[in-house]
Amino acid sequence: MQVNHELIVEPIGLDVEKLPRPLNFAELFGNDYPVEIEIGIGKGTFITEQAKARPEVNFIGIEWARWFWRYSSDRLRRNKCENARTVRAEAMYFLTEFVPAESISVLHIYFPDPWPKKRHHKRRLIQEKFMPVVQRILKPDGRLQVVTDHADYFEQIEQVVRSSQLQVVDYNRPGSASEGEFVGTNFERKYKREGRPFFAMAAG
Repeated sequence: MQVNHELIVEPIGLDVEKLPRPLNFAELFGNDYPVEIEIGIGKGTFITEQAKARPEVNFIGIEWARWFWRYSSDRLRRNKCENARTVRAEAMYFLTEFVPAESISVLHIYFPDPWPKKRHHKRRLIQEKFMPVVQRILKPDGRLQVVTDHADYFEQIEQVVRSSQLQVVDYNRPGSASEGEFVGTNFERKYKREGRPFFAMAAG
C-alpha cells in the first residue's frame, strides 16, 4: 500500500520500550480527561474521527502491524489530534503491563482477527483469560464495546462476556458512524459493500 508522503510517527506514536509501568495518563496527556482505548486501530479511521470530535477525551490506540501503526500515527498527527497516542504492542501485554486499574472509560474492539480455523481459535483476543484484564482496567462505570462480522467468533465473544463479571448493556453507536454503520471503520465499510452481517455488543 503506497502513500505519497513520509509517515511521521512522532509525537503520537510512543515507543513502548521507553514507557513507565504503569502509565500515568495525567502526565502523558497533560490533563485528567477520561481515557478510551481502541485495540487494533488499522489505518486509524475510527480513532482519528473520535479524537477530532471529542477533544475532551483522551485516546490510546494499540496496533501490532507496524505499517498500520505508522500510518495511523501519522494520520492522527496530520489531523492535529493532540488528545491521541498510539503504541505498537501486543494488546494483552500492553493492557496488563501499562494500563492502571480502573482507569479506562471505554475499551473499543472493532473487527478483531477472527482466526477462523479451529486450531487457531486459541489466538483470538476475546476469550476467558482476557476478561479479568478488561475488568481490572475499566472504571466502575466503564464499558467494553465489540463489533465483528464473524458469526462464529461472536458466539464465543457473547458467551465469554456473559460469563464474566461484566453486565451486558446497550451498544452505543459512536457519533462518527454514518447511518447504518456500527462504528465507521475502513473494515466495516469494506465488509458492508461485500454484504457481510455485523454483530455488536457492549458490557460494563
